[in-house]
Amino acid sequence: MSQQIFIGNPISFKSLRDYIFDHKINKGDSIVLNPLNYQSIIEEIKNSNEEIDIPINIFGILLVQHDSVELGKIQIIKDENLNS
Repeated sequence: MSQQIFIGNPISFKSLRDYIFDHKINKGDSIVLNPLNYQSIIEEIKNSNEEIDIPINIFGILLVQHDSVELGKIQIIKDENLNS
């Protein structure tokens, strides 16, 4: 499993979008969030006027949650099947 990364900003939809763009994360990869950070993203989406489907995809990058990731950090999974 890959390392956990602090992205330098509080985790939000915008900060994740910027991180994906700035670090050229590939389509098909996944970003794993702590469940509390994931729920915060869900609330952010619900309170916005933007329509975003769940499961959440940002530029083809799937956002998933897992309690092994520390609060305030992300983990990038390179084009792997998370169900295996």
